[in-house]
Amino acid sequence: MRAIREQHATIVSRKLEADSPGGMREAITSAEQLARVARGRLRDRVVDVGSAVGTALRGAPRSASFIRAGAAVPLHVSRMLLDRHQVAAHALAHLYAEIEACRSLASWACEAGGEARAVAEAHAGALLLSLRGGVDLGGGEIAPLGELELRDDEVAKAIGHPAVAAWARDAGSSVAVASIARAAAEQGIPASAGAEDERIGWIRHNMRDFVERLVEPLAPEIHRRNGLIPESIVRRMGQFGVFRLATAPEHGGDGLGVAAMATAIEELARGSLGFGVLTMTASIASDLLARSGTDLQRRTWLSRIANGEARCALAFAEPAYGSDLARVVTRAERQADGSYLLIGKKAWVTGASRADLVLTLARTTTPGGQGQLPLGPSLFVIAKRRGAPGADFPDAGIAGTELRALGQRGMGHYELRIEGLQIGREALLGEREGEGIAQIQRALVTGRTYAAACGVGVAQAALELALERAKTRVQFGSQLISFPRVAHRLGGLIARVAAARQLTRAAAQVADTGQPCELTSAMAKLYSSRVAWDAADACMQIHGASGYAESSTAARLLLDARSLFFQLGPHEVLAQGIARALLEGPLP
Repeated sequence: MRAIREQHATIVSRKLEADSPGGMREAITSAEQLARVARGRLRDRVVDVGSAVGTALRGAPRSASFIRAGAAVPLHVSRMLLDRHQVAAHALAHLYAEIEACRSLASWACEAGGEARAVAEAHAGALLLSLRGGVDLGGGEIAPLGELELRDDEVAKAIGHPAVAAWARDAGSSVAVASIARAAAEQGIPASAGAEDERIGWIRHNMRDFVERLVEPLAPEIHRRNGLIPESIVRRMGQFGVFRLATAPEHGGDGLGVAAMATAIEELARGSLGFGVLTMTASIASDLLARSGTDLQRRTWLSRIANGEARCALAFAEPAYGSDLARVVTRAERQADGSYLLIGKKAWVTGASRADLVLTLARTTTPGGQGQLPLGPSLFVIAKRRGAPGADFPDAGIAGTELRALGQRGMGHYELRIEGLQIGREALLGEREGEGIAQIQRALVTGRTYAAACGVGVAQAALELALERAKTRVQFGSQLISFPRVAHRLGGLIARVAAARQLTRAAAQVADTGQPCELTSAMAKLYSSRVAWDAADACMQIHGASGYAESSTAARLLLDARSLFFQLGPHEVLAQGIARALLEGPLP
């Protein structure tokens, strides 16, 4: 192992003597090398050696690639041990997300050239410099590298190698990072040119025009009143083709894929997060129906969702158990005639009042002996009448109470009470009981890519507003952008927003090829949400006291950004899932 590390250090030293792009690549490789060592050490701590797989592997070298009959033996991570080492596990998840974002940004820089290269180099350099102090988990929480059992000498020979450290000090210096912001103040924020094909570029251009004309003027008033997105605008979105981008042509869509839809969602969220969430919710519902629905369910709903005629809501979480879907207590009692009787409560159902269908997770039961035999959670496609002012839930069996949220307004958030709702057998998604969680997990792969796009949109809006304020606001006789700390903070954000966009783009592209993208989409969502919060926080700070006013755009963006930490599951749950995937499966 010592010889391997010394050989790696020699390779890095030689290659960093080459041109700067090579230096950036090798610097990222050094961080990846360190992450791989951390992954192996943590895996040694959390693999369940008492399992059948673990028993078969006893005596094998630790942290080795276990091979049996020519194929890799899957590892089983103990839930108890993973919980015990949760800080290390989540540090590993955030570390890999940072590295993947850095890699995606470097690829973009090679395609785009020009100022993009300087942005990517500054980001890579800053990452290596900050990593010496530990892994940033957000919220001021830092996990020391010792939590990952990384020794000082290993850190010194990887990211602390003299050649790597010298490159990082130059590339990630405060002067280099601040220069990005000052260049953006004069020439504009580096665009995605060179990273998007003509089709995606066309979608972005047209969506931005749509948002600037119809969404941005409405956003302040919707937030102030906690109002709903006007029906006229939703119809315009349907006519504009927003909801049909990723839907297959046989179901009334354009079939342009995940990347196209993610681009549209990003631009909508840039104007107002509620519009992005509206489109994301419709896309997740469409994906659930397309993947798991019956022919009748697809024929009934997919074309209506694609043209904007039908609105959707997702009722998965519950008041007592939140994102722990396996513990769902809402019941769907199968009746003698094959129909179901639904009883229970659902929490934070976004858009429930105006929805035409609500995809609801319930634990299916059937009469068995003296009690009810549980069959596991199932998904149901529940059709309902659309609510109106004063009559949010006109159907018998469904009632709801609005949960007034701090941000992400425009659709309404509700706690639903389902009290003896009778539905037919045809409402069971795919007519398959007990598969609800698996169906949701498959749909959330692309759903998290769309959530990541929401984060990028909010981050971009905050960055643009902050940069404009820094250019125009004068303090102590100078523009804010002229102060080193302001420029340094904005320069770092320009790089991180670009990294979040390119990581989201990478996840969408993998999804469009049909290859597994669970890990990449989860990392994109984790990373972009944090970037959105950092950008919104910086935006408010740069605006000063005026940004703290309730009516300010900076305040709205901050509240919207905070909601992203809970979207499609809280960050802690997401980090736990990423860590498990890293430890049990192949590297991304």
